[in-house]
Amino acid sequence: MFTFILIAVGPIALAVIAAPCIRFLILRTVPPLSARTALLTAIAGGIPALAFVLLRVFGFWFPLVITLDLRFRAMLPLALGIVAVLLLMVPPSSQRTRATAQVSRRTVLSFLSPWWIAGAGVLVAIILALSIAAGVASRPDFEGHYTFYSITLGSMEMGTGIYGWYYSVPALFGLAALVVTASIAWAVIPRTAWNDDLTHDAAVRRLRADNIGRVTCAALLVHLSTVLTSLGGTASLRGSTSTTELGSVATGTPFAALGPALHTSAALTLALGLTLWILTALTAVPVRSRRTSPVRAS
Repeated sequence: MFTFILIAVGPIALAVIAAPCIRFLILRTVPPLSARTALLTAIAGGIPALAFVLLRVFGFWFPLVITLDLRFRAMLPLALGIVAVLLLMVPPSSQRTRATAQVSRRTVLSFLSPWWIAGAGVLVAIILALSIAAGVASRPDFEGHYTFYSITLGSMEMGTGIYGWYYSVPALFGLAALVVTASIAWAVIPRTAWNDDLTHDAAVRRLRADNIGRVTCAALLVHLSTVLTSLGGTASLRGSTSTTELGSVATGTPFAALGPALHTSAALTLALGLTLWILTALTAVPVRSRRTSPVRAS
């Protein structure tokens, strides 16, 4: 029972603890946001995280009630990621009171850390590699969908489900849509009009670019967690048969040894994805700086 609860709640607990620690201990210099931007930021990070927390908890406690198709579970984080990016793309309300000339040329990289591009690129590459490998290994099931994986032991064939083309192809289209949406959102950030307070405006643009990177990588991580969980279940396929020469012979998938590592990686990627979503929502919460009281001379 304890292991069951740990698997269900462990990634959620880790994210709920890690996100506030990062926000209020490390990212204390986040600039304050306008009311509209703060609300959109909280929704962009909070709704996806809440959706997956509820699905995770109720899915484990009521598996007979909540049975979601793997295609839906694979597409959901990508769809939520696209919605989150669209919300973060909305520019803050203009507060210009006079004409301001901004002569320096600003590009996307003026506000966007290259680490977000590199991180998203690595995650996309991993997802593509796993999706293609699982798709190639899949076979048609009884309905003709590529969701079946089988191994042969003598005259016996054993099979189970796998993250095949039937599941991965729609998700790959969703993956492409997420990458395109995030790229457009990043490109829009330096193009909007500047406010009078250029320093604060630049800080807000950097925060928006970072948050777009966070929700994009979070969607990729949670999607990757779904893929790893499915492959971990496929890796657990085992069977045995009796032979006249060797007696009882047992076998499993060629990647059976990776089963525990796949499940562990799935939990960690889910925890990291939820952490990034929650952290994005928390950047909408202002942090008051501590002020030191003046010292009176005696």
